[in-house]
Amino acid sequence: MSRIKDDQKDFIDKQVEERLRRANEEKHIAISFEHEISNNSYSPDGIRDKNERLRFYEQFRSKMKNMTGKTWRNFGTEKKKTGYETLPFKQFTKSMQASLKHTNIVSPDSKLDVIRVANDYRVIGKYLAGVYYIIAYDIAFSAYNH
Repeated sequence: MSRIKDDQKDFIDKQVEERLRRANEEKHIAISFEHEISNNSYSPDGIRDKNERLRFYEQFRSKMKNMTGKTWRNFGTEKKKTGYETLPFKQFTKSMQASLKHTNIVSPDSKLDVIRVANDYRVIGKYLAGVYYIIAYDIAFSAYNH
């Protein structure tokens, strides 16, 4: 008798999980910098030229404004040039993996969402429960094999 109750509980838990996932996909995207790493190699601060850094921030602001006006589902239907692509943790360089391990939301079995800010820059983060957590910036094409 106990086994049936456990199966019913598992079924209900899975249904609740699926409903929450769908509800989060329908929310407009929120952005968090809570887990941003401080390594200059993966930060806009690593852009040495002040004018280039300013250009990055202008493009970044525009991209984030566009992104937060959409749901994650709608944002995901765009091409990777304007939307995002998902990459497994193992596809990142060893240096980037070492930096990512210091966050408490990334593990070796994680998949990360990479957003193209401009042709030259990428934002690396993870989408969880309606929030896109920005973790790092690929400013020198050195975070993963492009």
